[in-house]
Amino acid sequence: MGLRGRSRFAAAGHVLFVTTTAANFAHVFSCGSTYYNILIESLEFVLNEHQAVLFAYVLMPNHVHLVLRLPEGQSISDLMRDFKKYTSTKIRQELEKNRRVTYLSVLRRNAMGRKAQVFKLWMDRFDDVVIEDDETQATIVDYVHCNPVKAGLVEKAEEWIYSSAADYLMIRKGPLGVCTNWYCA
Repeated sequence: MGLRGRSRFAAAGHVLFVTTTAANFAHVFSCGSTYYNILIESLEFVLNEHQAVLFAYVLMPNHVHLVLRLPEGQSISDLMRDFKKYTSTKIRQELEKNRRVTYLSVLRRNAMGRKAQVFKLWMDRFDDVVIEDDETQATIVDYVHCNPVKAGLVEKAEEWIYSSAADYLMIRKGPLGVCTNWYCA
């Protein structure tokens, strides 16, 4: 069963299901592979920096799902803060470079009424659920992998390249390294 409670459980090295979403559900990442690559680059960095083990992921046009474990003493809040801060800046810069006026307008609107903020990519919060058992983890990993199918982006989960689905089926390695053995370090 999954539990909410990042303050009580996250510091103890539990597996977490994390979701973060673009503000107003804007499909910013669908602008092209460069935008997904910014997410990938940042995730590689923060996962390494925070010594996290990534078990599954999917990068969607307007949100990200992760299944990961942090070692005791590392904070999911810190990892997500670092990820969101870097990607917000880099994606805004890329949108400006490519003159994506529509999306820049969306990011400006998202920031309206916020002191000292001109652009806003991400919703303020992120969701995380502590995964307590293998059955729940398997269900969540399946849910993560099926997201692109449910969204009509692909017919089979393993066809979506911004996902770990193909890793689990041993078809190919996805852009982020994952541990498909849930008991690895």
